[in-house]
Amino acid sequence: MSTEQEISNNYTYRVKPRYGTYLEEDKVILQVALPGVNRENIEMKALKDYFTLKASRGDTLYTLDLDFGVKIEPKSTKTNYEEGLLRIEFKRYNPLEHAFNVPIL
Repeated sequence: MSTEQEISNNYTYRVKPRYGTYLEEDKVILQVALPGVNRENIEMKALKDYFTLKASRGDTLYTLDLDFGVKIEPKSTKTNYEEGLLRIEFKRYNPLEHAFNVPIL
């Protein structure tokens, strides 16, 4: 994708794609429908509690911004894109995995 200025100026249509989210064990699964979009035209960013997606096809810009309501580990994100369906798997943040063990004396 190009710069933010080009993204905001070059599209006739701005569309929120159809999507679904669900929890699966220690994961948050997000599925986004992006019909006709080439994988090279998809840009995603994730923080611990926020996700944004921009994808383009012709004169259409798909944008999606989500606040999950649960914390995730952005560096553990996995994706799969087939036939216009983007599946994103986020590992839920488990605070006890990062906790310090306090020795008992």
